Amino acid sequence: MNSEDGDVSVEIVGRISEQLPQTSIFRSLAETSCFFETGSLGYSVTTDAKRLDGLRLHTKEWRVEALDVEKVYSSYFGNESEFPKGSVEFDHALIMRDIAHEWHTASDLHV
Repeated sequence: MNSEDGDVSVEIVGRISEQLPQTSIFRSLAETSCFFETGSLGYSVTTDAKRLDGLRLHTKEWRVEALDVEKVYSSYFGNESEFPKGSVEFDHALIMRDIAHEWHTASDLHV
């Protein structure tokens, strides 16, 4: 949590695209879709700086689209005391729309 009030903010502006950016480390939308489909576990910040909430995504189907990103900002990665300028680089964004899904709790991660 890096902003003065403890909140993390993310801003993204983009539009649906048929392909990933040429600079992506992934070769295709199919490749990145497969990568993320197998990784349904994620973590979210909490008010305790030493603990992250575990979350697991369950979907009835898997369908993603690429975004052509015009602007991206994350206050988490924008904290230069944690991530020196140039140490983090945005790769690409995907969006899921109209997908039946559920979020389930998972074990917390203590950092």
